[in-house]
Amino acid sequence: MDKVEKVKVFAELYELINYYYEYRDQPVKGDFDFFAELEKRCADLDLDYETVVKEFKFKKSL
Repeated sequence: MDKVEKVKVFAELYELINYYYEYRDQPVKGDFDFFAELEKRCADLDLDYETVVKEFKFKKSL
């Protein structure tokens, strides 16, 4: 993945993080799986998924 693609994926990750904090106490719309999307972005950026979940204190009850 080149630098431009990494920036795009990082922007998607940033949007997901914002989404979590904005909508964490509300029901999920449709079949959206926040944690699957988060895991994909972490893999694309070579970030440890579990560490990201712990660092941002994401709760699986979203």
